[in-house]
This record gives sequence, C-alpha cells and structure tokens, in this order.
Amino acid sequence: MPAAPLALAMASLGALAASVARRRGPAAHSRSSMVACRATVAQWNSRVKRIEGGRAIFDVTIPKPLGITPKEFPNRPGVGIAGIKEGGNTDLWNKEVLLNDAEGMFVLEGDEVVAVNGTFCEGGDLKTVSKLVKESEGDSVTLKLVRNYLRGPVKIVWKPSLKMATYKRKALLRACEETLGANVRYSCEDGWCSSCWHAEETYMTVFRICKMDVPEKWDNVVPFVLLSALEVKNTKGVLVKNLMQADGVKPPRQDGKLG
Repeated sequence: MPAAPLALAMASLGALAASVARRRGPAAHSRSSMVACRATVAQWNSRVKRIEGGRAIFDVTIPKPLGITPKEFPNRPGVGIAGIKEGGNTDLWNKEVLLNDAEGMFVLEGDEVVAVNGTFCEGGDLKTVSKLVKESEGDSVTLKLVRNYLRGPVKIVWKPSLKMATYKRKALLRACEETLGANVRYSCEDGWCSSCWHAEETYMTVFRICKMDVPEKWDNVVPFVLLSALEVKNTKGVLVKNLMQADGVKPPRQDGKLG
C-alpha cells in the first residue's frame, strides 16, 4: 500500500485508539475466573480499521518487555511478529483480550509492525524497528500493527479447557487439538459419533474435530472459538446434535445413508 494512504489510515485510527485507551496492564488485572471471548463480530470489527488489500490496522499497547520475536519477512520488506513468548507481556495481553474479554485487539503471529509509538516504520528492517522499541520512553510500547485477515493464520481458543494457539488455515483440527491437549474425546473413525463435535462460538455451526480443518476463509480479526458439546448445552441451552454442520454435510441416517 502506498505510504500516503496508509498514513491516512493510521491517522484515522487515532480516534479508534483513543476509545480503547482505558486498557489494563495484562499481569495486573488477571481474573480468577476466565471466560472464552464474548465479543460479537461487530465488536471485533470496531477494534480495527479495514484497509485495502484485505488488511486490518490497529494499535496495541504492551508493557515492557514485550515478549515477542520480531523478524523480517522473507519475501518482501517489513518486520512482522514471528513469535509470542509464553508468559510474556504480549501473551498475557492476549489472554486478557481472548479469555477475560478485555477491550482491545489481540496480537497474532504474522502481524506487521508499521509504527512504534507513532513513528512510522512500514517496510523497515529489523534493526530499525528494534531500535525504535528499545529506545522508546516509558514502561510500555504502542505498536501499530497490520494484519492480513484473508490469508494470515488463525487464533484458536478451545473451551472449556481455555487452551489457545495460532494455526495455519486448512490445518487439521484434531492435530491442532492434540498439540495443545484440549481434552477432546474421539470414539469413532467416521466422525459421526458426535463425541468430538464442537460448535464455533460466533456462528454456532458444528465442526467434527477428527475430520475437519481450520476454515480457509476465516476472518482472523475474529478468534476461532470452539465450544464442546457440554459447553454448548450449559451456556447456550441447545444440543450440539441439533446444530448445522459447518461443511453442510448431514449425519448418516439409521440405514447408513447420508441425509
């Protein structure tokens, strides 16, 4: 994106940033009882500004040290978030937003750093961006990040285990769950026993964890939150078996045929 249009988008985002300036420090405001994200799609959208190229721009303010691994993109100029240190301040902020429903946007691996404390650095190298962070004044740093919401990775949250991690689109959900240990049960080979079924919290469609993938077309401004059958019953008052399958396939009839 040309510098001028992005700079204009950054200026427009100032008003949005002011509306979430009441952010709390991640470590200081942990809650004893965590809940999976309750924000609506409209609320997630209000936390970013959509710009051309299937991208979203937003601010996050994180206490020092940030606990992230920045890295230059391999195929284009610019620096992105390559990793988030478990237990670090960015990880703690993400948990506040994703698990405690704090106001603001979570940080995702792959996000591009385009400004540090208001200093524009889009397309800069790692040395430039790192210097801006290290030499910044105060106890926290405000990063302006850009996310490719059509092609970037997806943040998955499992409930009730509240395990969460970032995965590529089209990754097998069972493989994602097993790396985290989210305590999903598997009792069949064809995916229709319903023991592993989870409902995606935003649209309440069912994913057969043993057979289905992370959606290829997911808008990753919104986290992908999966609720177990018991969680759906306890919080929504419905049976997961009565919900629509995300891939549109109907369970087999008693005669073994689909439909």
